[in-house]
Amino acid sequence: MSYSDQLETKLKTYLSSLSPKAVEALVRNLEKAKAQKDKDPHLNLILTAAVTLLRKPQSGTLDIPGGEHRRGQVQRLFFSPLEDFLINETLPNRQEGRVNRAVLDRVWTWLGRDVIPGDVRMVLDQAGNSTVSGERVDALVQALRTRSVEAVSEALRKSEISEKERRRIGIELGGERGIAELLDIQKIFAAERWLMPFLQNIPDRVNEHRLKQDLDVLRLVDKCSARFPDHIPVIAAALVERADTPSALCTFAGRLAGDEDPKVIANSPFAPFVDVVMSEAERLQILALEHRNNNPDPVAFSQALGEYHSLVRGVERDMDLSLSGKWHKRLSETKRHISSEVTRELNNAHGAIRRALQVPKFDKNGVLRTDQEAIDEAVRILRVVTMSRNASETLAVNDVGKRTRQAVEQTLEIVTRSLITDLGKARGQQLEAQLAAADAAIMLSEIYFGSEYAAQLRRSRQSAVSKAKNNGKDAAPSAERKLVASALARR
Repeated sequence: MSYSDQLETKLKTYLSSLSPKAVEALVRNLEKAKAQKDKDPHLNLILTAAVTLLRKPQSGTLDIPGGEHRRGQVQRLFFSPLEDFLINETLPNRQEGRVNRAVLDRVWTWLGRDVIPGDVRMVLDQAGNSTVSGERVDALVQALRTRSVEAVSEALRKSEISEKERRRIGIELGGERGIAELLDIQKIFAAERWLMPFLQNIPDRVNEHRLKQDLDVLRLVDKCSARFPDHIPVIAAALVERADTPSALCTFAGRLAGDEDPKVIANSPFAPFVDVVMSEAERLQILALEHRNNNPDPVAFSQALGEYHSLVRGVERDMDLSLSGKWHKRLSETKRHISSEVTRELNNAHGAIRRALQVPKFDKNGVLRTDQEAIDEAVRILRVVTMSRNASETLAVNDVGKRTRQAVEQTLEIVTRSLITDLGKARGQQLEAQLAAADAAIMLSEIYFGSEYAAQLRRSRQSAVSKAKNNGKDAAPSAERKLVASALARR
């Protein structure tokens, strides 16, 4: 399929406006869709453009034509040094170095209206001018960032001596928490000259072995911490984003402190490396709740729970938190919230499974109405029930988990076998409805019992369908014979 140059240009312009992490996430999703034989005609075009963009060296310049679109990208480029520090969740305990993405719009508006309005306006005007190169705009944004550090420092200094000024800034940025976020942004911007080269020397993904045994990252962090001790929380926040196994930062903190004792680590300069792991547990707990309540994807909740379980299991394996009251309390609090949500899921499991296994009906137009919402709910809950088998301690659902699994196993096994048996007796539209219910039941059984059991069910299903079709063929001649016999009797 051929595409117009205009479409390709628009697509590349849009992709270039995204952060590298957003493009990486897009590529992963597109590759999954391609593997599942997605027939979207634009899939290959988007995937090719995104992969090409990822392979390009990241210069950081706005390499797109001047105009309103490039003006709109100035804010993104201005905040680009924060990429490793941004999170989307509002943590119950604000963690230094982890900046809530939602505050960026507030900070940008405040800078452009109250702090350095002339500087911001000039850069936006230059970005909108098609005769100004992307490299020039990039240099102007860099200078704007440097200017903002000085201006924000002055504004914060005034707020320390004037309660009225502090309240005014708090109103603009979201209270004391917003001011704390601003302090983090300023701290990262002020350290940009050495912090960005330091982060470039750290691998994009840091595996567990590197944190627990290798020396390369340890030496880099140790040297940087000695030179810039005030920025240890910032370094920790960057590492937790890049760590394949965030819980390994607890061991990493012990290596830096020279002692694995949690009390020693807590009293050392490297305590922020454990603090940031606790903040990640809190973030995953919030993320799981958000997925459960608002994400229609039935697997998102269990995926977040899986990440949370892996983190907590790693922390408890590597560190005796009973020796540290502060960290033990924070982790226990997340467990309490997670346990409450998982218990609600488990208590709803039996009813949700039965609703999903109902035989669908046809509407007045002859269209089969499958309750996809009920099936999605059952998928979500079943994945949680399955997880509760191996993560009962982390999720704190031992008793309710055991009861739920027993009820789910009985319901799935009995109802699925019944649906498959009834297939052999069904005719016409009823066969179609019965088949839809049986397929949903087999899919749910595969989630809980595994692929081998599901394969057995599919063989039984196929045999039942063949039987139903053969019975249908036999029924027609039998009806014809009855008609002939009736006609002969009338003679």
